[in-house]
Amino acid sequence: DWRSLPRLIQEIGADALLVTSAANLLVGIIIAFLGVSQLGRFGAVAYVPELVVVAHLRELGPLVTAIVVAGRSGAGLASEIATMKVSEEIDALRSMGFDPVRWLVVPRCLALAITLPLLTWVGDALALIGGLVATSVIAHITTRAYIQATVNAITVEHFLAGLVKSPFLGLAIGLIACGQGLLARGGAAAVGARTTTAVVLAIFSVIVMSALFTFFFALMGI
Repeated sequence: DWRSLPRLIQEIGADALLVTSAANLLVGIIIAFLGVSQLGRFGAVAYVPELVVVAHLRELGPLVTAIVVAGRSGAGLASEIATMKVSEEIDALRSMGFDPVRWLVVPRCLALAITLPLLTWVGDALALIGGLVATSVIAHITTRAYIQATVNAITVEHFLAGLVKSPFLGLAIGLIACGQGLLARGGAAAVGARTTTAVVLAIFSVIVMSALFTFFFALMGI
């Protein structure tokens, strides 16, 4: 159902932008605060911007965004499809000749794979701003010096290492959420149980996949 794709992108992407942006902003502040408190003991506060760039662009940005989306959109997709399943709407689709996987699952997985990199990119930008604010307030580094150090630390490898994994994380969230929804049996209790299982499995899966990508990039020297 390609007509549903813009609506799904709106619901998963634009509607989730506020919460994912806030989460990444706070993570950027936390990284900078820890960097200042630890590196400051060795007089290495100048390396805090690079720490924020490497830690967030490569690892925490995609991971935090995926976890928030899994908890928000993953739960919504799982409960939506589970409700359709227990109310026999899925069976009605099959009786009309529609494949539920092609009609329901594929558009939702594509929407997640499209929107998660965009949310990650916005989250990365806000995390860098959060790092700037925290470092400027705590360590009294000038804004100009922080921005210059951040620009010097950002490389194509750091930027792409985070964005490359984002579509796969989104795809994993979609497959798990929709799969759990299609497995629902019974009544309202089954909807809640499958939704909970979908969120837990999706969060665990994105953590495992992020770790595997990190290990792969390390082996490739990226």
